[in-house]
Amino acid sequence: MSGNVQHSAPVRGIALMVISALFMNLNNAILKLLTEGLPPGEIMFLRAAMILPLVVVVALFRGGWSELRVYSWRGHVARGLFLGFSAYFFLLSVKYLPLGTTVALTFAAPLLITAMAGPMLNERVGWRRWSAVGVGFLGVVVITRPGTDVFQVVALLPLLCAVASAGRDLMTRKLTAGESSLAILLTANIFQVIFGLGSVPFGWEVPDARSLWLVAACVPLVFVGHYTMIEAFRYAEAAVASPFRYSAIVWAALLGYFIWDDVPDTWTVVGTGIIIASGIYILHREFIRRRHSQTTETT
Repeated sequence: MSGNVQHSAPVRGIALMVISALFMNLNNAILKLLTEGLPPGEIMFLRAAMILPLVVVVALFRGGWSELRVYSWRGHVARGLFLGFSAYFFLLSVKYLPLGTTVALTFAAPLLITAMAGPMLNERVGWRRWSAVGVGFLGVVVITRPGTDVFQVVALLPLLCAVASAGRDLMTRKLTAGESSLAILLTANIFQVIFGLGSVPFGWEVPDARSLWLVAACVPLVFVGHYTMIEAFRYAEAAVASPFRYSAIVWAALLGYFIWDDVPDTWTVVGTGIIIASGIYILHREFIRRRHSQTTETT
């Protein structure tokens, strides 16, 4: 199919990645609005329950039920647990923290992926990437400022989200070797439904029409966000497109300002800059490592 052909159009790839970040943060902004009236677990349940039928319909159009076949239930369960916790902690984060701060702190996930890649995937992590991880966590400290009067315990929530997100992404890397994307998406939303139902004892509100419409609006936003991200990697190399994921922090800050009048302070801006720089450097080192590995294999 022509849609699966890779092209070399880096500017288009970059534009698609920036658009992806915008749509995902529009989704995040709606989630923050929803947390004003609904418990986080209920939001997880409602959104996942609406996405599940869409996944099944797409699978039937693409190749039938075989597209949803699961080969490694253990891997899906592990990823589902990580995903459930990451989604729940993110919803709690946007409930209590500015959207820009939450998104900036969750971008500690790439740093954690680097730190966890060794024990979980047996990948070698060199001193340069370890140094970048250390500097990146310095940025986290700058934003949260533990030990000072401005420190908030709720600032730990996006960090817990980042830890769970790192585990989710590492399991995704393992699963994509033998599982279809639709199967992964199916089980991901099944686990979010389960997590949401499990949160019933902690609070459940009957959603009004406004809440249901907002949840429904999240579905196309998430779909477009993920689709444009995939297309970005089709038109541009990962080393070119990936750094522009950090535009999500800019979109989050702008949405936070225009919707909630949130203005990040100087420390948050500085800490965010440190996290972005560290993450981009890790991506750069990963690109060099892969290019060297490919060169070695062809000689």
